Amino acid sequence: MMNSFSTIYPALLFPAIPLMMISFGNRYTSLSTLIRKIHDLIVVNHLSKKNAKHYLDQIKILTRRLSLVRASQTLSGISFILNLLSIFSSYIKEYDIALNLFGLSVMVFAIAILTFIYEIQLSSSALSKHLEDLKDLA
Repeated sequence: MMNSFSTIYPALLFPAIPLMMISFGNRYTSLSTLIRKIHDLIVVNHLSKKNAKHYLDQIKILTRRLSLVRASQTLSGISFILNLLSIFSSYIKEYDIALNLFGLSVMVFAIAILTFIYEIQLSSSALSKHLEDLKDLA
């Protein structure tokens, strides 16, 4: 009974990982666009140090977020490879190895999701600062 289920477990996780990787990739693209925009505002427009300081504070947060998204993508990739190895191990009838690889894949993927949740919290915090700036103007 255990052998028949061991081939099913990795198949359940298989579609979730690439979907999350796409989500992380979209966040990476959005962050890189924002960083380039801020770069152009500071460098091309030759902002004064006083005006540039506000943007430099944002860049610190964006740098942290970029690192977190990169970590999430990397962990998801590792989880995907482990999941593939689990499927392959099951194919060659190495069920104990398959289950261990699957368990490791799930743990690595869970860490990727936790990293992503932390990045979302930073993103929300950064957006709150922008809202505060708008409230000050009103």
